[in-house]
Parts: sequence; structure tokens; C-alpha cells
Amino acid sequence: MPVRAFILTPTYRLVNGVPEVHLHGVLESGDPCLVIDDRTRPYFFVRAGDRDIVERVNPGLEFKLDDLRTFAGEPVVRVTAALPGDVPPLRKRLEAAGVRCFEADVRFAYRYLIDRGIRGAMTIEGKAEHHARLGRVYRNPVLTPCHWVPHLKVLSIDIETSLDGEQVLSIALHTPKFARVLLLHHQVFDHAEPVHSQRGLIHRFVEYVQELDPDVITGWNVVDFDLAVLARVAHSHGVRLTVGRTDDEFARRQDSSFTRESRAIVYGRLVLDALSLTRGAFIRLQDYKLETAAQAFLGAAS
Repeated sequence: MPVRAFILTPTYRLVNGVPEVHLHGVLESGDPCLVIDDRTRPYFFVRAGDRDIVERVNPGLEFKLDDLRTFAGEPVVRVTAALPGDVPPLRKRLEAAGVRCFEADVRFAYRYLIDRGIRGAMTIEGKAEHHARLGRVYRNPVLTPCHWVPHLKVLSIDIETSLDGEQVLSIALHTPKFARVLLLHHQVFDHAEPVHSQRGLIHRFVEYVQELDPDVITGWNVVDFDLAVLARVAHSHGVRLTVGRTDDEFARRQDSSFTRESRAIVYGRLVLDALSLTRGAFIRLQDYKLETAAQAFLGAAS
């Protein structure tokens, strides 16, 4: 029976030398899901008149005629590569030879979604296996776009550190139904859970994230500060910061676009940075401190 799902993190993995699209999402039931598809390969376009040059620069590529045209009305051919990682260096070689490449900068998983007209929500039809953390796992199902607004589980986090940023002193976690502050302290407080070491603090935080199992993690400057500091402290104490639905550790990557913004790599959960979203919406503030934003948006101090 077909089910509806909303995509949280589209990505891909190489398995035995084969690229697999991995779409982590959430089902109507609220359970997580993962769609795996190994039937597609990365591609981009060049002008049909440049095909001979492309074959000379990189023999053995697969070509396919396409109905699309450039803005100038020129016919194009589709160039298919074996792996997503092959595309950037191939593009450089072709452009050095005077060949213009079209849509070679589209990420592999996003190309997969574009080709199927999927913008966020989709209908999945196929058999699924159950996984403890990933939920229902579908392999090579039939996907179709649909209109559906999910109810996502959101976790807000905020940390406090020593002045030099080397020690995490507290971690606050908040959902509509749950609130907890982990405090590096030996004394018991009414509204905080004491943890006696940096290592223990990170461990307890990861345990809470896995237990709460949010679809979205958010906070103010959560990528470049909160999660980045937690990852650094975790690494220094030999702890793995596994805050996604897979066993991968948190990673931070800077986009190559003109914004140069950092992006959190957390498979199975969407990380939304409120600071980045505010700047992206072109909202002007006196500065982008949390205190200033709280006054502007809520009329109250943070």
C-alpha cells in the first residue's frame, strides 16, 4: 500500500563502487524512513556540437540525445558519468577544452529528485524492511510527488561554554513536551541534571537526542557554534557525536556557493540554523546576537 513521506536529508553513498541515492525522511505515522535507489547515475549536459571534443577529452563516456535545449536554442546531449565524484574534475577538463557544461553543479541526490518532480513530499510504493533507528527502509521503490505538510518533531538546543570555548558547561534541550538542562556540576539542582565530566556530558546529550528522536534540530548559530563545539569537545575526549539516525558522526561542510555558509551533515535529521535562516531571509538586525534577535522577534530577552 502506498504511503506518504517527507524528505529530510537527500544524500548518496557509494556501496561496492555503485552510487546509491539515500533519501532520509519521515512517514505519515511519524516514523522515520529511508529510501535507497541504486538505479541511477550522475549526468549533465553539453551542446550536441561539442560531443566530439568531449569524446576526445574523456573517451568512454555514455551519451544520450535529449529533447532539452540551451537558452540559445542549441540542442544538447546528456553525458553520464560512473560516479558523482567523477563529475567535478570532468567538468574542469571539458571547460578547459572550451566545452560549456550545463547543470554539472547539481548535486546527485537533488538531480534524482528533480527528475521525478519531487519537491519535499512523496508517495512511496514498495516493500520495506524495518531498522531500529532508520525506521522503514525501502529499496528501489516507485516514487511519485505529492502535496503533504508533515508534523515534524523539533528539538532546540543551546550550549554554554567557558570563555575560551574549550569546556562545555551546560547543554539545554527543548521540545514542546520536554525540557532539560545538562549541567557540568556535582550538586543536584531542581531544574537541571548534573553531569560530572565533559565526556559524560557529551554521552548524555547523545543519549537524549537518540531517545527524543527529532526530525529537526535547531538553535541560534547551531551549526558553527553549538554542534561544532560539541564535536570538538567530543573528539578531544574520544566520544563519537552521533546525533543523526545513522551511526555517522556529525560533520560540518562549507558550501562552495557565494554565501560560503556552513552546512551540518547529520543523516536522517534536518539541521536548521535560525541565524542562517534569518540572514537568508534578508532580515536586518543591529547585530546577529541571540539577545538582539530575541528582542526583535519576541520583544523579550533571550
